[in-house]
Amino acid sequence: MTDKAIILASEEIAETIFRIAECETGSWEFTRADSIECLTEHFETEEFDLLFSFGTSVIVPGWILAKPDMPAVNLHAASPQYPGRDPHHFAIYDGVPEYGATLHFMTPSVDSGPIIDVEIFDVPDGTRPVDLLDKANEAAFMLLGKYLPMLLSGEAPPSNPNLQWTGTKRSRKDFLELCRIDPEISEEEFLRRQRACQMPGYYNLHTMVQGRRFHMLPDAEKG
Repeated sequence: MTDKAIILASEEIAETIFRIAECETGSWEFTRADSIECLTEHFETEEFDLLFSFGTSVIVPGWILAKPDMPAVNLHAASPQYPGRDPHHFAIYDGVPEYGATLHFMTPSVDSGPIIDVEIFDVPDGTRPVDLLDKANEAAFMLLGKYLPMLLSGEAPPSNPNLQWTGTKRSRKDFLELCRIDPEISEEEFLRRQRACQMPGYYNLHTMVQGRRFHMLPDAEKG
């Protein structure tokens, strides 16, 4: 009998998962979803034995997570201290000495399910948010390589009661507020936010004037 898994991830991440799966014994059929519409459409017509999510902002509906005998597992590219959106920016803002990735069971409340394991690394001085995100993804792939074979063997790994979510669960609104620069901000706080909010290709820092948002160019792009 063929087991069926649905992977909630980008095409690039899904391909990595498929490569790891090819090395395992057993017969699995994989389906990929990258949107809430695609995910719900599959579950309305099919049954699955495993749901695995990694690197997506899609919130899985409770009725899917309530499916019996179907482990639903998520890889969060951040430490348990940073649940929610854009964790790498908040971690840089806080100046964390270490960071990592978290593998956990999914529940209707985002980033709050029982934690299976974490992979932690040291954060050197001068680390940018993009660097931290890259390292967190590397740590996440280490967890993937460690636990995906177990999941594909039909054995759900146990959660670790010694690992708990802490910290404030951030939303996109929280990140936009972090990026908002008040004209009266101190130089120290400005530099701290500048470091935390930078990301190649994005002008995240902004200020509000008369209800209008004005984005700030990085120093290197100023005329």
